[in-house]
Amino acid sequence: MIIYGTKSVHLKTQQPPTLVCPSCASQGTTAISVFRKHAHIFWIPLFPIGKKGISQCQHCSMVLWAKEMPEQIKRACFNLKKESKGPLWQFSGLVLIGIFIVFSIYANGEDKKRELEYLKAPQIGDVYEFKIKTGGYSTLKVVNVTNDSVYVSPNEYEINKISKIYRIDKPENYSDIVYGISNKQIQLMYNTGEIFDINR
Repeated sequence: MIIYGTKSVHLKTQQPPTLVCPSCASQGTTAISVFRKHAHIFWIPLFPIGKKGISQCQHCSMVLWAKEMPEQIKRACFNLKKESKGPLWQFSGLVLIGIFIVFSIYANGEDKKRELEYLKAPQIGDVYEFKIKTGGYSTLKVVNVTNDSVYVSPNEYEINKISKIYRIDKPENYSDIVYGISNKQIQLMYNTGEIFDINR
């Protein structure tokens, strides 16, 4: 369940001495407050989505939103919104997303480096995750290595979701049948995306 929504944060309040309340005609009793709303997911603020102003007379307690304000109060509210700066933490969700993206790119690059090392120097026990021509996914386990080939045992099961392939990578699922694949062919399968991951 994803919890999301919006929340407003108070930025600034001013009580200009020249403003006149349209309800009770008191001068200098109208306080203008500015709030900045932000979107959030799981209460982590993502980004601001605008400022809103509200006025309240400290004498008669009349509350006005921007659309209801007379021109004098509306102008004062507009000026206060322009000069009110919101807190930087309202962008913290975007910062976290940016950090996650950078980390994901870095981690993906490191995975690719490791996979290339595994291709150059295969070891018994390596598992190749590959895409089957029918559209499913399965694995091959390396059981022997020679100078120019690897000998693999195929998994007897396949799965239709790439994210669930770990479920079939179990010792009891591998066949007793063993066949050899040249290092060049393994490299080609990796380059074309047929082999998409290597686990050691």
